[in-house]
Amino acid sequence: MSIDDAERERRHRLVHAHMSVENRHDLDCIMATFSGDAEMLYNRTSFHDPESIRQAHAYFGLSPAAGAFEGLRVVPDAEHVTADEIVIEGRMCGKHVGEFQGFAPTGRDVEMPYVAFYRFDAAGRLTSERVVMNLAVLA
Repeated sequence: MSIDDAERERRHRLVHAHMSVENRHDLDCIMATFSGDAEMLYNRTSFHDPESIRQAHAYFGLSPAAGAFEGLRVVPDAEHVTADEIVIEGRMCGKHVGEFQGFAPTGRDVEMPYVAFYRFDAAGRLTSERVVMNLAVLA
C-alpha cells in the first residue's frame, strides 16, 4: 500500500518535531511526542511504558540531567517512507562521558550511526520507535 503526499508530509513533520525536542534535551516535550501506550525498542531492548521510555532518554543524556553523553544531538542523514512508518538513517553525536550499556566512558566525541523506524497514530503521537544503533565506536 502506498501513501499520499499529505501523509508523507505529516510523518516528516512529526518525526522532525520529535528529533527537534530530543536535540533541545527537553524530556517533558520528548515524552509528549509519545502516545500513552507507545513502545520504544533500542537495540532489541523494549521500553514499553512512559516511565521506562523517559528513563531511557535520560540515560542517553537527552535531558537536563547528566547522562552517558554530553552535548548529544540527533543528526538525520536520510529519510524513507514505507506504508506504515517513516525510517531515518542518521547519527547520534556527543561526548561519551558516562557508562553506557557496559561501555566505560571514553571522554571522546563520538558519532554512532543508527537506523530508526517511527510509527505515529492518527493524533500524531509516536506509538512505536525502533532504533538500531552501532555502538562499535565506544569500544
